[in-house]
Amino acid sequence: MICVERDFIKEMKVMDQKNVDTYQELMNHIERVQKSLERDYNNIQFIEDRNLVDYYTYRIKAEEAQYDFLLQEAKRIETGK
Repeated sequence: MICVERDFIKEMKVMDQKNVDTYQELMNHIERVQKSLERDYNNIQFIEDRNLVDYYTYRIKAEEAQYDFLLQEAKRIETGK
């Protein structure tokens, strides 16, 4: 996946190094949030305590909002706006 990202970055519009670094950091953060969401989706299936259901529900909602924001930021950098 890292090799694909490098190739993708080479094909993007010419960007200064700061934007490339920021973009790579965003992609890493997006990957961490995706993994966290996967764990939480798996965990919520096996819990029985009502308090933990609420906990994972709020946690998933927060991570989904963070994921959406990070994707918007990545798209903004890709388009150069």
